[in-house]
Amino acid sequence: MREEGRGKREETSSVAVADPSPFPLPSSPEAAVVVDHLARRFGGRLILQDVTFSVLAGTAFGIAGPNGCGKTVLLRLLASLDRPTAGQITIHGYDSVRRARAVRDRIGYVPEEPMLYDGLTVEQYLQFVGRARGLGKQVRQVAVDTLLQVVGLDEQSWRSVESLSPGQRRRLALAGALVHEPDVLLLDDPLRALDGFARLEQIEVLRELHRLGSTMIVAGTRPEDLLEVCDSVAIMRGGTLVWTGDAAAAATLAAPQSADAVRVRIELLDGLDAGLALLGQRRDLRELEVDEDDRTVWFLFSGDQEALANLLPQLIRAGCSIAHFGVERRSPAAALARLFHAEGGR
Repeated sequence: MREEGRGKREETSSVAVADPSPFPLPSSPEAAVVVDHLARRFGGRLILQDVTFSVLAGTAFGIAGPNGCGKTVLLRLLASLDRPTAGQITIHGYDSVRRARAVRDRIGYVPEEPMLYDGLTVEQYLQFVGRARGLGKQVRQVAVDTLLQVVGLDEQSWRSVESLSPGQRRRLALAGALVHEPDVLLLDDPLRALDGFARLEQIEVLRELHRLGSTMIVAGTRPEDLLEVCDSVAIMRGGTLVWTGDAAAAATLAAPQSADAVRVRIELLDGLDAGLALLGQRRDLRELEVDEDDRTVWFLFSGDQEALANLLPQLIRAGCSIAHFGVERRSPAAALARLFHAEGGR
């Protein structure tokens, strides 16, 4: 699919560097993407601050964080659609500012809200993108036929773009970003607003691209989505990366930090303040946290089974209305989502 003159894709290791500490990924001679002390300021507001990481060729790197934390700004900088206030980005050795055209030739970017042209069929849209990218007729047709199969739209090529479902539109936008066979694929929340079968289809497409050797940077608000696809995930909070690791590191983060304690989850319908006052006085309880919903309480309990059993009626007598009380293991995705907030809960 790649035109002559762009060169053959370099074969590199697909082993990702994953660091369970809150420090950035180290640079590597095999890195397809290197971000070095990046900052972006809009007026007096600092959106990104000292962002540093690298992504090895052939690996998938996820960036999870709440809305407004700077993920989209970062991806636009990576796509050379904006200039950093400080720091540097290189894509396969090309500086994103000094060699912006070379960078754009080597990346495929799908924004959070991709723009598609209604009035065209699926195949016509991809043909249009291929012509805009300067692909010759024969190369373009091979690219279109191949990509329609990869994203699962080969039987929908005759349909008009406006008739596609949200999931199909996202897959078409993904195909459009791949027409010129980019070295690096940038995806901004590719599973946004998708659920059920549409979400599973999109995840399978991303996995297939990963299996085919694509280098991907995927941003999203749901850590569970990124863990499905990526070799490693970073957590962004307030424009800074605060944690980086792989699925194993996320599982470790979710586990209790002490072997002599169990993690307890309580879901309250009413009486949160009274419950927190009671729990906060106990010496056999630590790491008391409240989820963002102001209903779900987590803590580590080191007392015996009898003490745990007596805790439920004590909470009820204190005025708490309880929907759930039990020993549970926090999922890796939930543990990562806690890092979205400075205190990881209340």
